Amino acid sequence: MRRICRIALIALVILGTIGWAVFYLYINAMACAFGSVNAQNCRVKWPWELGGDDLIGLVLFPGGVLALMLLGIWLLRPKQSDI
Repeated sequence: MRRICRIALIALVILGTIGWAVFYLYINAMACAFGSVNAQNCRVKWPWELGGDDLIGLVLFPGGVLALMLLGIWLLRPKQSDI
């Protein structure tokens, strides 16, 4: 049972990481599209360039969820007696 839960968490972390990156790029593209009308040079901001609510909603919260899932994977690792 532990092995199945661990494999499921690994799959969720992989899908979550990919989804997080795609969502981050999508949100930044929408910010460029609906931002300033005269914006000639709109680029995607790096996560460490964000501040305030953007940093919390786009970086820290999803990163925290993925970190908790990684902690779950680590806690479900096989014990030495199981090997």
